[in-house]
Amino acid sequence: MIDSLQEKLEAAHHNVQEKLGREPDGRNAGIGKTENLMAFGAAIAATFLARNALQASWKFALNREPPKNPASSEVDWKDALLWGAVSGACVGMVRIASRRASSSAYRSWRSPVS
Repeated sequence: MIDSLQEKLEAAHHNVQEKLGREPDGRNAGIGKTENLMAFGAAIAATFLARNALQASWKFALNREPPKNPASSEVDWKDALLWGAVSGACVGMVRIASRRASSSAYRSWRSPVS
């Protein structure tokens, strides 16, 4: 039964891909383990720095600590939503930028100089 469900799911996925005119995406095609590890490390470090900068900015701008747990009932809705939106957007952008920059640096380091 599970095999037939899996076959149906794979067939449906193939049909959707065919109708959309796309092949299954190879998001990390051509990225080696070393490059991926370097990009992951850079993203972790950049995320840590960005969160610390955001916390310091929140303290400076609003003269109070940022919410440690925005889901807590002790945190105002306004603060919880503002912190979630700002920190999520900023940290997301920093992670993407750091991964792209580190991958670019790795590729330029690995490419032979002519």
